[in-house]
Amino acid sequence: MAIDDIEGCVFRGIDSSGMELDLPGVRVGPDGTLKYNGVVLTVINGRIATQDHRLVGEFDDDGEVYVRDREIKEPRRKLDEHTQLNSYFEGNRSDGSAWTHEFGRPLYRKNLSYSDNEIIRYFDDFDKLNTPQKQYVMESMRLWASCGLLQIVRKSEGVAQFGNVRHGAAGVTGVRHGNVTLDKEEFEKEIMLYKRFGPLAVIAIRLQPYVEVRVNLVVSHEFGHQLEFVLSQASQTLITELYEKHKAKSGRYYPLPNGYEGYAEVLTPQQVHQRVFISGYARTSMHEYWAECVAAFSVKDSRKMLKELDPGAYAILRDVVTNPAKMIRPVFREQIMDLQTSLRIGGEYTEDLIAD
Repeated sequence: MAIDDIEGCVFRGIDSSGMELDLPGVRVGPDGTLKYNGVVLTVINGRIATQDHRLVGEFDDDGEVYVRDREIKEPRRKLDEHTQLNSYFEGNRSDGSAWTHEFGRPLYRKNLSYSDNEIIRYFDDFDKLNTPQKQYVMESMRLWASCGLLQIVRKSEGVAQFGNVRHGAAGVTGVRHGNVTLDKEEFEKEIMLYKRFGPLAVIAIRLQPYVEVRVNLVVSHEFGHQLEFVLSQASQTLITELYEKHKAKSGRYYPLPNGYEGYAEVLTPQQVHQRVFISGYARTSMHEYWAECVAAFSVKDSRKMLKELDPGAYAILRDVVTNPAKMIRPVFREQIMDLQTSLRIGGEYTEDLIAD
């Protein structure tokens, strides 16, 4: 029985999260079932509830969705085309008339989830990839799509695509346009290494007996460069300070050997588990350090290693995912807060998203 069915019954107060709650409220609305990004929700008199009876928002006779934002304690935030997920309602309007209503995000495929669609939108020519390539891209970008940051980066900085990359690099991120360009041959090499070794690999270099640790996640590495552009100045300063601290420590414990002409952290095989940086390449600059940490954070196995090896970087990335309003530029804060609330309801931004 709903509170609406009890004559004269009214509740005014706060819910368990400390947010204002007024039932049944002054607004009337539809009754029926709302599929939100494939998640089945119940609508009673315009109130949206989960299958375990949590009140998560409101749905009106015009098909507008309002969410209860538990993070900022706001009981009624209206979603727009950028923050609402694909939705399908079937039931009755408040006047009792039968009604179906569908909302589709622009250029989204109806049969796919929000995160699948975001990854496909981000990676140009995704449909031309073979099955292992698609799986690699999906696995390495799922976290960033599910927490909403891929959408923020895609709209503000750019997408990823194949193209000509000089100097034998696997990828490059443009400074002016923000797009990621990937070398197709190097991309296929990364997938081969990922399939063989996982996200992290120890590779011998020409100078014996030294080795270099590498992160085999080129797509999320280049995404890391784009993500850096949307971080606040305070966050970038924090990353720079952490990098400089690590570089000094690496210089003390693992100075570059004679005859080595690069800038990466190179080690003997016995030193790998005591290394300073998550990868050798991370030593070369603050920007590459951040991108390598983002890449490692993207999948479970290397995220666990990053947490053990570089807890400072792990903590920054955890905050970027779970509390982005504190870490990114002010212009993006309101949108990411609304989007993450929407993604929680849609089953994307879950409590165990970055669980070990």
